[in-house]
Amino acid sequence: MPKPGSSPESIDNSPDKGRISRRVLLGTGWCGFLLSIVGPALANIRFLFPNVVYEGPTLLKVGRPEDYASGTITFLDEQRLFIMRDPEGLRALSAICTHLRCTTGPFMPPTAEWKEDHSRCPCHGSIFAKDGRVLQGPAPRPLEFYRVSLAPDGRLVVDTAAVVDKGDVLKV
Repeated sequence: MPKPGSSPESIDNSPDKGRISRRVLLGTGWCGFLLSIVGPALANIRFLFPNVVYEGPTLLKVGRPEDYASGTITFLDEQRLFIMRDPEGLRALSAICTHLRCTTGPFMPPTAEWKEDHSRCPCHGSIFAKDGRVLQGPAPRPLEFYRVSLAPDGRLVVDTAAVVDKGDVLKV
């Protein structure tokens, strides 16, 4: 209905009034299609990268060589490591049981049952020798030795990502 006082020519009575053009409709459709393809693709790529890394650092500074007397085995509870120093040098032995990853206890002196120093896993009773051997199961593998090196500041660095042979010793 025309407003009072307006001229009849200013009123748009075209048949396209209120319709969406074909160009706008196709553009909207293509944008929706691209979003439906690109959005899930980006979500799948993002899924490949974890939000949280639960593993701790693999390089651990464990003090100075002077902190470990010759002939001793030091149990580092927080790092789950044994630092062993003998006349040959320094070694780092994992204190993580190879059965279900519990932390083994410190080494105990020989007993009537076990004729050498041994460490016991409190979870399921595995027993390990100082050289990592399994003396009693259920642990399927020996404990692992890690690479020990010296940092530029003179402190010992244990790389828990580098498993080495038990003969690998840091001579200091």
